[in-house]
Amino acid sequence: MGKIEFDAAAASAVIRAATSAEDELRAQSGTRRSAVEEAAADFAGVYADRFTESASAESADRGKLASVLNDLVGQIREAESAAQAEQERLDALEAWNDAERERQRVAAMSLLDTTTTLPPAAIRAPKPSEVAIRPPTIHAAFAPRERTRSGGGTGNGRSSADPARLREFSTVSRAKDAAAEGKAATLASAWEAFTVSCSWVQIDGCTFVTGFDRFLVENRADAAWIDRIADAFEQAGSGGSLANARIDKVIDDELVRGVQRLFADGMSPTEVAAMWSDLGLTREDAAELALLPTSVLTALGNLEGAPYWARGAANVAVLDRRIASAKQFLDDIGRPDRVYSAEAREDAADLSALESIKSSLNPNGRNGTRTLTMLSTDHPPLAAVSIGDLDEATNVTWAVPGMGSSTGSMTDWTSAAQNVYGEQAKATPSGRGSTNAIVAWMGYEAPPVPPASFTVFGSNYAKAGGEKLAASIKGLDATRAGGMPTVNVLGHSYGTTTASYALTTEGVHVDSFTAIASAGIPDSIHGADDIHADRVYAGQAEVAKPIIEHWGGDEWAAVGRGLSSDHHQDPTAPEFGATSFGADGAPGLKPVRDHGVHTWYGGGYLDKDTQSLQNVAYATTGQPERLTK
Repeated sequence: MGKIEFDAAAASAVIRAATSAEDELRAQSGTRRSAVEEAAADFAGVYADRFTESASAESADRGKLASVLNDLVGQIREAESAAQAEQERLDALEAWNDAERERQRVAAMSLLDTTTTLPPAAIRAPKPSEVAIRPPTIHAAFAPRERTRSGGGTGNGRSSADPARLREFSTVSRAKDAAAEGKAATLASAWEAFTVSCSWVQIDGCTFVTGFDRFLVENRADAAWIDRIADAFEQAGSGGSLANARIDKVIDDELVRGVQRLFADGMSPTEVAAMWSDLGLTREDAAELALLPTSVLTALGNLEGAPYWARGAANVAVLDRRIASAKQFLDDIGRPDRVYSAEAREDAADLSALESIKSSLNPNGRNGTRTLTMLSTDHPPLAAVSIGDLDEATNVTWAVPGMGSSTGSMTDWTSAAQNVYGEQAKATPSGRGSTNAIVAWMGYEAPPVPPASFTVFGSNYAKAGGEKLAASIKGLDATRAGGMPTVNVLGHSYGTTTASYALTTEGVHVDSFTAIASAGIPDSIHGADDIHADRVYAGQAEVAKPIIEHWGGDEWAAVGRGLSSDHHQDPTAPEFGATSFGADGAPGLKPVRDHGVHTWYGGGYLDKDTQSLQNVAYATTGQPERLTK
């Protein structure tokens, strides 16, 4: 008779997942209620009313969803029993039919042989029912209510709140949502398997999976909404009271929706740039943009094709929030009543890097506007700081660091870039009408310094970093398509290896590539002509003798090339085909006496008053005729 399509294991998986999700939802009641009461304590006005209404809707929907899941478990168990009964009926009917055929065979043989006696086993038993058990229908519908988050025509009214209490609510809500999201994902997977392997059961109106997802979306929107209200109160600093009209502007979801359209899957940087233009936002909107939800700002801050002023506003807002969250977490360690997200814990571990990035944005009176054009969610984060106006400059330089670099030392790499920026200004002829910008690009994970690791002698880090650098350069091409600047790449040490991979990527081309203290150009690149740059320059100080002597020259670049597995090439070698320049000192200019870019005695490749720094400035401003040998 065969088997019915019902997998008991799949049914059990749904029961476990639904029960676990229900337990999680019900267990959140106390913590969420406390967070709401805490936030509402100093929250007054129409927005406090909206908050209370949303919190009430969340609580009711959470209870309804838990009940739907409980009912679902009951229906699945009933389906299990029905399926077992139907399978037993089919098995019994199949056994009876087999026995009946055997009985008929024996009876036929007895007619031929009168001495044969019908055995007792062949006596006909009652026939099992031939009426199939009707498959049960599972119905589990759930759809959360949409929540109102606007003032609803508040006029000249005012609202008051304690932003710290509001943020505490958002933190608790996100932590609980994260726990529920895991349960929802497990349940969705189990349900999908059930619908495939248990087709005997009829399914009607089972919207609990999509409803669960939508419920969490509403919760996330609430948290983002409350964060933006908290932002408004914090920025106002007005003693806890704000005009509703001001909050109305801050929480306008139309801006959120417009920006989120930029994040559609498959959007190229060129398409992003075109869509951004349609938004009609200008630099004057930077402060309003910075009030968007953290998730939106995180995506915008790293979106290739978006203008750099907008990315900078987004990234600084996210950076400040991450630092504040990390410090709050560290202050509250040991308090069992506090709930923090995994991100807050990781940011606490990364606090020194985050603060280094923050410090790199404060030039202490030095020339050049600084913009945080990249801030990743990695731990520690990756980042990029531009000096000069990246949206307007006519000459742009990417500065790519070498081994051992990370955002923990972001201030140091930005300081080196500042030296290049200042030297470029000195090197640019007056009246030329050009402006410079340089990107201190800490946008890839660099290999550690030996002996902690010897990965610097391979190319895995360089290849991965090269992809990211290539994407950044393509992003500049899209953002500045209406008025392309001259584009240069400057690499130091292993950064030259990384940049080489980027500059041999299809679709990437720059005006110049300058390699200093190269740890080796990849062997797959046969010469300067293989690099997608109109001009290739290279400089290296003399090798220290003996090799371990400090302050006597560059003791490591040659070691990096010599011990490497696949990047042996010296770009200063005549056969490579680059234009080489001096770094060992010239009249009025200091020699390089170290492999690094900075030394306390001023002997690094990008230290002030060195021959190397001057030549780098000439190379990156299109003045090869001024290079010193």
